[in-house]
Amino acid sequence: MNDILNKFCIRTFGTSNLVTEIGMVTKVANRTIHVDWGVKKYVYQNKDFKWIPLTKEEVEKKYPKSKFTEDSLKRALAFGLEIKGTERSSS
Repeated sequence: MNDILNKFCIRTFGTSNLVTEIGMVTKVANRTIHVDWGVKKYVYQNKDFKWIPLTKEEVEKKYPKSKFTEDSLKRALAFGLEIKGTERSSS
């Protein structure tokens, strides 16, 4: 379970997967996982932890700038994530 330490958890909204919050796994114990969501730190029992922790590279690749709310984008930048806009081809 320690392999998820310092990885990111993403809370999304709706079918568009709009990123509303970004958390970081700060501690992993035998029965609990601690996540810092910025405003507050939460402690989850292993069975209640429902996120797939992502590395910095995975977050940057999976979520373009258009998928972030203003607050979650600020938090991503504070973590040092490089969030890019969507690439659109011109026709």
